[in-house]
Amino acid sequence: MKRLFLYLAIISLPIITVGCKNKDNSDLKSIMTTASANGSMSSTTIAAESSTDNKTPETKADTKKTTSKNSITETSQSFTKDKSKVSYPKLGGTNSKNENSINTMIEDNAKTALNSLSSTPDSNTEINYSIKNQSRNRMSIVYTGTSKDGSNSKKVIFTNNINLENGKSIGLSDFADPLTIANYVLSDDVVLENASNSQAAGFEEYKKTLSVDILKTLFEDADFPLVKENDINEGFPKVFSYESGGDIFISMPVSHELGDYVLIKYSPNTK
Repeated sequence: MKRLFLYLAIISLPIITVGCKNKDNSDLKSIMTTASANGSMSSTTIAAESSTDNKTPETKADTKKTTSKNSITETSQSFTKDKSKVSYPKLGGTNSKNENSINTMIEDNAKTALNSLSSTPDSNTEINYSIKNQSRNRMSIVYTGTSKDGSNSKKVIFTNNINLENGKSIGLSDFADPLTIANYVLSDDVVLENASNSQAAGFEEYKKTLSVDILKTLFEDADFPLVKENDINEGFPKVFSYESGGDIFISMPVSHELGDYVLIKYSPNTK
């Protein structure tokens, strides 16, 4: 019963899906109401800043480059559906027996995301990727872009973390404790990456509507694969994460006025 209650609470949160928010309603599958971003600076810390009209889906290869570690190569591929397009990497030189299945998984996940973000033929979604983390065993691919519907535009983000040894997608709960992250997000120590003062103030107000249990469940459900053990939501995740420079970054959906999503920076070595 508790899990059911949490699920009902979670589906009331905003998710990053097709289209953009209108003035009177949201195009999201579910939407939250956030507090106004106006007001004084909150205790939330801000980290230092750092289309096509094809009618049938199309996949093609673009450029090729070599990453800095392990001589892994990546060839940029693209998938087009109606007016929307996503670019994703095809890996080579991984020295993994699972290389073919890894590339198939990357392609399938990118297509799944684009289909979720562009549910109508009139949606115009453009998504590019960057590799934020690569070690001998793990890689984080971050996808960012915009989704347009008429005059409305929305920022979108999703990620794909991969275990290069077994060829499987891994989620936030595979390299961090969801309960620890939930408590961190609700604390005064939480750090937002590249956020403005108004975003930080608005997020501080929004946090007051959240609970540890809701956040813990959200973080357990974060990232690919879509179907996880004891999963209560097999749909497209609301939260995504990735690793970079020893830190963990978590994207959380917020209202369009607050920027569509915020990036939470968690540094395990300092906690």
